[in-house]
Amino acid sequence: MRKTGVIVFLILVLLFSVAASGCTGGGGGITKTSNRESEEEYTETESSGGVTSATWETPWNAYNPIRINGEDYYITYIKYKFTIKTPEGEQSYQVEKRRGYIKTHVYAEENGQKKDLGEFNLFAYYGKITPIEGPENATFEYIIAVKERTNDTDEYFLQPLPNFALLGTGSAVMAEVRSGSGYFYWSNPPAVGQYSELPYTEGSLEDVMNAIGPYIFNGWMAMMGSAAWTGLEGRDLMRKDEYTFSFMGLSYHYKISPDGSVELDDKSFRVSEVEWSYSFGGVNMEGKAEIAPSLPVPVETEGNFVDLSSGTKVYSKLKIEDIKLEKTFGGIDVKIEKPTSAGETEESETETDSGTETQTESQISENWERSWDASEPIKIGDSSYILRGVTYDVRYKTPEGEVHYTMKRGYNKTDDGYVIYAIVKMDDGSTYRFTVYVSPGTIGEYTSGVLWTPSVLQLIESGSPEKVVITGPSCSYTYDESSGEMSGDFSCGAEIRESPFDQIWDLDNGFAGGIYGDVVEVNSLTENGEGYTVQKDGTVAYSGMKFDAYVIEWSGSLLGAIPANGKTAVVPELPIPIEIEASLSGLSGGSLYFHVTLKDVELVRSS
Repeated sequence: MRKTGVIVFLILVLLFSVAASGCTGGGGGITKTSNRESEEEYTETESSGGVTSATWETPWNAYNPIRINGEDYYITYIKYKFTIKTPEGEQSYQVEKRRGYIKTHVYAEENGQKKDLGEFNLFAYYGKITPIEGPENATFEYIIAVKERTNDTDEYFLQPLPNFALLGTGSAVMAEVRSGSGYFYWSNPPAVGQYSELPYTEGSLEDVMNAIGPYIFNGWMAMMGSAAWTGLEGRDLMRKDEYTFSFMGLSYHYKISPDGSVELDDKSFRVSEVEWSYSFGGVNMEGKAEIAPSLPVPVETEGNFVDLSSGTKVYSKLKIEDIKLEKTFGGIDVKIEKPTSAGETEESETETDSGTETQTESQISENWERSWDASEPIKIGDSSYILRGVTYDVRYKTPEGEVHYTMKRGYNKTDDGYVIYAIVKMDDGSTYRFTVYVSPGTIGEYTSGVLWTPSVLQLIESGSPEKVVITGPSCSYTYDESSGEMSGDFSCGAEIRESPFDQIWDLDNGFAGGIYGDVVEVNSLTENGEGYTVQKDGTVAYSGMKFDAYVIEWSGSLLGAIPANGKTAVVPELPIPIEIEASLSGLSGGSLYFHVTLKDVELVRSS
């Protein structure tokens, strides 16, 4: 009856099945003025922050503004021609990207039907990839909308690939994709705070992804994976130079030649021509790029690239054909099949008040950071306590239906060890008892975590038990570790321990409450952090004592792939959360909502 984190990972993958109309043009194309003899300092544009710079500091970064004549601009539209040549053939694409605000409806699935939750103003990323030469492939078009623009959501905007990395995070509210006859639509209510609503899905993401073919992915990954770009970071590109850069045993030779200026969207940018060469596997590789240092993307680049992680070699060529620079993000008019309209520009958000003015970090107990670990006494005020028992109210929902029960967990000392238990009372009146007998020296394996999480699977298959006994209304099962003997009905209690809710709780390789590094890492209750906000939320009472409560609202991904959104309430003095409401949103319908509330705590003064 042993398991590993790999098993939990496979369960999650199987459960959630995670997969990895045209627009008008931009700003009027590109005009080039050549001046190879110019070596003067670059002064016509500035890097983000207002400091004059001729270095390519943030390649491919779409989040930071571009500083032009003392004013900030953002790339809101870009159009490339992108060509890839591999041993399998050659393919060229026209790639268009646009970003801004849209208004669209958010939907949920309820009893197998689509439920309209109303219209929302969202930040959207639109892309259109059109094959123009080479093998026949359908046009690939998509919209991905998020609640708010962040550095993470902007990450792939300037790259000629779909922004689909967003779909594995808690940021995506809506995704719509069409390629040929393939169509996929996904609406994710938890991303707008409606955790109890399950995502709504139409079509298959796998089908539309297969329609685009591997060319663009192979070519782009080889180009982006090349260390040729690393050797350019921090270099003054407005002065002639030749130098060598070594990386992972490869020696790159560079030649930098200032090369006049280009005009993009009626704005002038100084550019430099950069050439590089290196040898890989006995084959000479060469490339070149025209770079405007203050722009985060090359104006043009081509060459032979190799992905060092896979050894893939390709020829790639990328050229900007059009671009649009704007001071603010406005509404954009994009549509595939579902109705959308131009959204409204939102004001910059101010930092959320955490509501902790009356306490400093040093005044708040750090017990909450112990992440389910109650193996040592808990200091509350001037006294120390031992956590002996908890009672949870558990409610979870999948597309198949909703389940509710209470779960009491704890342990008692016996003459020759300890008895650990979990008692589950279902709404239909049935009761299941899961009992684990352990020796005195192994109790810490349980009180350090698995005893307190609301999972019976973790309880009976973790640690070093001497015996496990499961009893139900009309069944029983016993496993004796020392003899290896099993008796009774192994399926007893399976409806609990094999449920999707019970199986996600793995403190090392699964869900651990959302705030302990499984989705986000929370280190403070006095300030907000990356992926979460903190708010003081009144008081609660347990074991005859009153405690201040804090609610942490978080958004991210579980196992780096499953969109996760929720909120977790803690009291600083207790090592276990007092409430968790969360949604894990599978892209193919395997979604899970759950709400766990701590109803009672048994604390015993330590001697």
